[in-house]
Amino acid sequence: MKDYSDAITPLDGRNRYKLNNLADHYSDFVLTRYRVFLEIELLTKLSQYKVIRKFTKQELTILSQCAKTFEFEEYKRVREIEKKTNHEAKASEEYVREYLEKKGLKDVAQMIHFGVTSDDINNLAYAMIIKDVVKKVFFPELEAILKSLKQAANKYKSLSMLSRTHGQPAAPTTLGKEYLVYYKRLKEEVEILRSLKIKGKLTGNTGNFNAHQFIFPRVDWLKFSKEFVLSLGLEPDLVTTQIEPYDSLIRLFQCLSRINNILLGLSVDFWFYISLGYFEQKLINREVGSTAMPHKINPIYFEGAEGGFGIANALFEFYCRKLSYSRLQRDLSDSTVRRSFGVAFGYTVLSYQSINEALSRIEAHDDNIKRDLNSHFEVISEAIQNFLRTKNYDDAYDKTKLFFRGKTVNRESIKNFIESLKIDQKDKEKLTGLFPENYTGLAKKIVNKSL
Repeated sequence: MKDYSDAITPLDGRNRYKLNNLADHYSDFVLTRYRVFLEIELLTKLSQYKVIRKFTKQELTILSQCAKTFEFEEYKRVREIEKKTNHEAKASEEYVREYLEKKGLKDVAQMIHFGVTSDDINNLAYAMIIKDVVKKVFFPELEAILKSLKQAANKYKSLSMLSRTHGQPAAPTTLGKEYLVYYKRLKEEVEILRSLKIKGKLTGNTGNFNAHQFIFPRVDWLKFSKEFVLSLGLEPDLVTTQIEPYDSLIRLFQCLSRINNILLGLSVDFWFYISLGYFEQKLINREVGSTAMPHKINPIYFEGAEGGFGIANALFEFYCRKLSYSRLQRDLSDSTVRRSFGVAFGYTVLSYQSINEALSRIEAHDDNIKRDLNSHFEVISEAIQNFLRTKNYDDAYDKTKLFFRGKTVNRESIKNFIESLKIDQKDKEKLTGLFPENYTGLAKKIVNKSL
């Protein structure tokens, strides 16, 4: 096992083994490989448009191998070149030029990076790896969370439980209905995330194709750019400065932030349910809950997710604020910022993993839930005062309030209260048949209709 003891952050240290899937799609190595890939693809596109000579089948195979065979040794070579260029995108360009010269394609090597600026390559590379992360890392975790929430909503749809508004006992619900709320909210945001398009640009130094048009005026560069970006699975943007505006990424970060906040809220609520005894936590004998109190089973995964979402969302909020502007046609402050995207992604993934683990470790404690519910008969006061209103009962609300508010009531005292009311015997029987456990409205039906 690789030693990460000197890592500066826990993402590349103690938690690195949990993030292998993310690292497969987001790292400096992956970013560099995409830069190399894009330089080759651009050269191939120039050939298709007859800006440079046509490549033979064999040459096209040689070109494609440049990115396909790009591994750690090749990455190290790019970093060596960067020591001279002090420019990472230029280092990737020089690496590709070296490759072409070694493979007998020196005559086209000088056309690598023709007419483009470093951000033409960088914006596309970042867009492609972010698209991969969302599709191949985030979605599997989110879909697993959705599956767990949906199953629990169905399983517990009839399990009555006490609600708490303002932290105080309130009209009952069902545990399944409360799972459903989070399932529905998360599902809607995941669908929004799935529909978002990431934009990319290939428009030259200040977005006007200046060099392209000056040197090759007969080429349809707008079509060239649109086709190239579309071929990468991105949405072409033809109206840019030197950089691609970050608006499409900002929308993505905002969506991720909303998803994270929904799950952060779930973490807090379920933490309280565990504290109330509504959930039993799975006992794993080899684990330790506390160094001082051997009995403890702590809700560490919900707590860990809450902290991770906080870090990730602080960064997402900063990205949305910072990346919404650039000084005139270009400044480099965004480069520093986007290098940190992996930190926000890393804490997001860790938190999704924690939610999945946490949900797999809890089970409803039916007896505790029912016991708590049946010790709060006061929550049916809502039904009584509203029922009395329909009977045109004078001071229905105030009379009910006087009996219930701030008092300890039980089934017997409520029955006596109902008997004292000046209403028909049939109405009294209806009210005395009301218990917290059967006062859940349409909760079960809402679950059935929503799943």
